[in-house]
Amino acid sequence: MKSVYLSANLYNKLYAHMTYDNVLILRIALETGMRVGDVVALQRRNLQKRTLNYVAQKTGKRDKKSISQGLYNLLIRQLNTDLPSEYFFKHRTKKGEHRTRQAVWKNVKKACKEIGLEINVTPHSARKTYAVEEFHDKGLTITQKELQHDNPSTTVLYAFSDVLVNEKPKSHLWDFEILAEKIAVRVVELLEERYFRNEN
Repeated sequence: MKSVYLSANLYNKLYAHMTYDNVLILRIALETGMRVGDVVALQRRNLQKRTLNYVAQKTGKRDKKSISQGLYNLLIRQLNTDLPSEYFFKHRTKKGEHRTRQAVWKNVKKACKEIGLEINVTPHSARKTYAVEEFHDKGLTITQKELQHDNPSTTVLYAFSDVLVNEKPKSHLWDFEILAEKIAVRVVELLEERYFRNEN
C-alpha cells in the first residue's frame, strides 16, 4: 500500500506521540522534500551554514537544500562533538551507524495508531506534503526539480496527492480517467484561486 498525503496541520498531532529525533527527521523531510533515507544518513559535513549538501541514495544525484534558521539550530544541537563524520541521527544500539528508515517508520505508525489515524501515513508522506505545498507555491517544473524526478508525470502524482488521498483503486491498475478528472478539477480550482478570485 502506498503512503498517502497528510495535511500539514496534522503533523503536530503525530509529533506529540513520537520521539524527538524522529520528529526532527520528519521536520527536515517536510521542509526540504528529502527522502527519509537521505535524512537519516545526514552527517555534520553535509551541513554548511544553512544548506544541506548531499547525494541522494536513490538517484545518485547531488542536491542541496536550504533550511530555516530554526531547523539549523535544532540540527546543531543534535551534535555532541566536532567530528566531521558524525551522524545527526545515531543508531540506538550500533555505534558508528545512523538511524534506520524502518525505525522512523515504526514510530510514525505507532503515533498514527495512538491518534486514531487510519490512512496509510508513513515517513514518505512528508515528501508528498512537501510536494503539494511546493507545487502550489512554485509550480510543477520547480517541484519536479526539487523532488529529483526524471518524469513530470511522477511529479504530478505527488503534486496532487492531496486530491488523491482517498482514492482506492478497484484493482492493481489505476482508473486513469477518474485520476485525470480529479486532477483536472483541482487544476481549475487552483487557476480560479490564483487568477480569478484576486480580481474580485
